[in-house]
Amino acid sequence: MASKKGKRYTSAEKAEVLNWVNDYNAKHGRGGVANASKEFGITQLTIHNWVRQGGAAMGGNSGLRVAPNHSGILRELADLLDQISERESELSSLRKEYDALRKKL
Repeated sequence: MASKKGKRYTSAEKAEVLNWVNDYNAKHGRGGVANASKEFGITQLTIHNWVRQGGAAMGGNSGLRVAPNHSGILRELADLLDQISERESELSSLRKEYDALRKKL
């Protein structure tokens, strides 16, 4: 039984696909990987792996972009949620103080 080796993609090919995914997602919000899979004939799993790896190695003057790394966005969301929780607890404390003072009237 002959082993089947997968196709190897160059950095330029990966960059082209990732740029296409990024542009599609910017216009439509999501679905770039699925549509790039159909457009380029590459499996969705392969493209997802490239996105997770942060994209292909590219020269600085290429002008190509890669799909965004969502871990940074998730970190920012977590930080904002922490700030919201702190503010809500501070607001709750202020409301209690307000109510206590109001009862004294």
